[in-house]
Amino acid sequence: MSNANDNAALIQAIEKFYNAIRDKDAAAFEPLLAQDVSYGHSSGRIEDKAQFVANVLDPKTRWKSIYGAKQANSFSGDTAISRHIMAGENERDGKPGTSSMDVMMVWQKHGGTWKLLARQAYKA
Repeated sequence: MSNANDNAALIQAIEKFYNAIRDKDAAAFEPLLAQDVSYGHSSGRIEDKAQFVANVLDPKTRWKSIYGAKQANSFSGDTAISRHIMAGENERDGKPGTSSMDVMMVWQKHGGTWKLLARQAYKA
């Protein structure tokens, strides 16, 4: 697969990732995660796969919109790094809010499919 194809597939995987979070769709979400994913929040909290999936499915937080803006992707073999801004509108415990933070994601290709291996959000 060429880098152009890899980039298109990675952009699509990131879009599916954020759509699955918004929709609280575990069936769409879990296949995008590597088994040993490490998910870092901007607060410094680190979650494994089970903790992260449980957090996403928690009904206390509802995303109205969530997406990755200003993506810059780079590739090294079957590994990709995506840096972008995670932005969106949410509702937490019934209170509306917005989110905008910088994110770095590390993706690995498994059987031709991109899976999230690590993610770290940070406040710019």
